[in-house]
This record gives sequence, structure tokens and C-alpha cells, in this order.
Amino acid sequence: MPAKQKIPVAGTEHTIYFIYREWHTSILIDATTVARHSRYLQQEAANQRYIRIGWGDGNYFTGKSKTFGSATKALIASSHSALQVIAYAQPPFASIPPETRVPIAITDKGVRKLIRSLDKSFALNESGQVIPLQAYVTDAGNFYQASGHYSLFSNCNTWSGRVLQAAGLPVRSGLQLTAQSIFEQARAISEYQQTLGLVGKSE
Repeated sequence: MPAKQKIPVAGTEHTIYFIYREWHTSILIDATTVARHSRYLQQEAANQRYIRIGWGDGNYFTGKSKTFGSATKALIASSHSALQVIAYAQPPFASIPPETRVPIAITDKGVRKLIRSLDKSFALNESGQVIPLQAYVTDAGNFYQASGHYSLFSNCNTWSGRVLQAAGLPVRSGLQLTAQSIFEQARAISEYQQTLGLVGKSE
């Protein structure tokens, strides 16, 4: 579990949300903050309240192929990775079960580093532009080709852990291969910050 002395407590003016659903984890951020600091998410964040981002295998994640075989192939021979970006015009908390999300307070420096880490997760074309991918499922937001190679030891959960680390949070990401292993660390941070009044239990 995260060392309490390394958990941010001073100047934590921003709140992000770490979300856990089955095998997948993602991060929810205030859209205004994203628009202010992101190089590639400004259009997605315009006139929105929140932006939710996750990372995964390009075929399975986008819904192009959801078979057991494609899931297995993603772990050993993924052809490309993808970012999922979901924009919310209204707070989405009613549709995200409270036991699957935790609020975490971070500093302004932390949120800027977190968003910089997200920007680095985009693959770019020769013109320096993001590369949209087709979504094969409905109501799943937009997908973009991502940097990094998806595999058993570099999956959506290790990616989420690295993003939280970029925000200055004491999370271990190496060999934290399951959604639960990352979520438990995030929840421990959130619960400690709740005892200090930095975030609320009902957020």
C-alpha cells in the first residue's frame, strides 16, 4: 500500500477520479483543466464537464474484435494500442457505481504532469496530428491510436499506474497487472485524504 508520508496533502487543489470496471481502469478529469493544459484534448474538452481516458489494445478496446482469441492475441501480439476518450457534458457519477470510483486530490503541478503524460500517450502522424480510430461499439466516446505497445506486462492497468505516478502519487505500476491491484492503491490514497478532509466520501 502507498506510504502515507508520500501522499500529497498540501496544495491539492485539483480532484481526479480513478475508475475500476472489471478488468479495466480509467481516469476522469475536469474538462476545463484538460482544455487548459492539454495539447491534443482541447477539442474533446470544449464545452464539456469531464473527460475520461483509458488505454488498451487497438482491436479489442475499440470493439473491432471481442472474441476470446483476440483478447489472448492482444496480450502476446498486439498490433497497436488505443486511447479511449469519453467526454461528459454533465457529471457522470450517477452512471458510475460509487464502489468503482475514488476521488484523489492532487496539486496543480501534479495535474499538469498528469495531462502531459496523457498527451504523450497519443501516437501522432507525420504532420504531428493525432490519429483517430474507428469505434465499433456505440456510446464509447472516441478512440485514437496510442503510443506504447500493449502486452500482458504493459496493459491498461500498468498504464493507469504510470499516469497516477506522473501526478505525484505513490502508486506502484510495475507488475501491477490487474485492475484491482491498481484500484486498491488508489483507494488507499483516497481514504487517507478523506481523513484529512481533502476529498469527500460521496464525490
